[in-house]
Amino acid sequence: MSSAAQESQAEVIPLPQGAQSDANFGATITGIDLNNLSDQDFQVVRNAIYTHKVVIVKGQAGLAPLKQFQFVHRLDPDAEGVHGFDTKDVTDETIGVLGSKFKTIPGSVGVTIVGQGYQGDDHYGLKDITANSAKHFHAHVEPLTTEDLENGQTRFGAFHFDGVIYGSNTSRVTTLRCVRAPKGPDLTIRWDDGSGQTMAAKPGLTAFIDSAQIYEMLTDEEKTTADNSHWAPAPQPYTSMAPGGETVPLDKLPAWVPEKGFKFPMVWVNPVTGARSFQILPDVVQKLYFKSGSDAEERVVEDNDEVRVWLNNILDRICKPNILIPEYEEGDVVMFNNWAVLE
Repeated sequence: MSSAAQESQAEVIPLPQGAQSDANFGATITGIDLNNLSDQDFQVVRNAIYTHKVVIVKGQAGLAPLKQFQFVHRLDPDAEGVHGFDTKDVTDETIGVLGSKFKTIPGSVGVTIVGQGYQGDDHYGLKDITANSAKHFHAHVEPLTTEDLENGQTRFGAFHFDGVIYGSNTSRVTTLRCVRAPKGPDLTIRWDDGSGQTMAAKPGLTAFIDSAQIYEMLTDEEKTTADNSHWAPAPQPYTSMAPGGETVPLDKLPAWVPEKGFKFPMVWVNPVTGARSFQILPDVVQKLYFKSGSDAEERVVEDNDEVRVWLNNILDRICKPNILIPEYEEGDVVMFNNWAVLE
């Protein structure tokens, strides 16, 4: 443990590998108070996030929503002081497969509600709200049946990193505070890809894939290409997606302008460890810009089938044994490097 960690009483403990997963990332942090975070504590947490990618900060039941937002902004001080999903570019017309607009806690600047169902008369200042976050059947052409769901069967929705990625850049870190956790027996997560593979998990948790592990699974030739290549999401990306892998033509999307679009590198570099992460939000890719080397000619791929075949070939390597589903409790705050994991 670092001297700063000893002085601050913070303790960072790597998560043990689960019986069903080969994932080797994640950690818990104890001994800090996010409401009163010293500079030393902040550096311990920041380094833990970038080193372990996903961390669970224990014992934060009294966390003030504004303090949660201020912590995230402290990690990226040059970013605008707003939540990316709470800008004028995010409307009922553009929210698409995300299900519904996010509800922001009053006075928090940008802490939003994720969950399902009625939240009570007063939920941190939100009156009589019913949460309706995205479910897997918003994106799957053949969703599970009601009977399957009632019998504890489920699927992953779509692995992604967080961000509007239209008019607002993706945040460096996402924090998830567990206020009220679902109760019930373990769920069975089905792959439904013909393999028969399943995975057990408690309800309400979040699954993660380490994008640095994806990068390390690439061949040397693939790494060189990824290091020099880029990708672009469709404008208004969450309305460009349709169930079953279909896409909406650009002229059928809500109004958009090219200058609010993005072109991202395929490989994102960790600011603390220097590790390279193969970081692409697969469901919204409109174009791939391939370069086999720094001086090579760029080849642009816009054909959806070619994009998907290439991405699936890479992502299928990790989407079986390397998924981490860390368990957390009410009062915990889960933090993850949004530039280095898919969730």
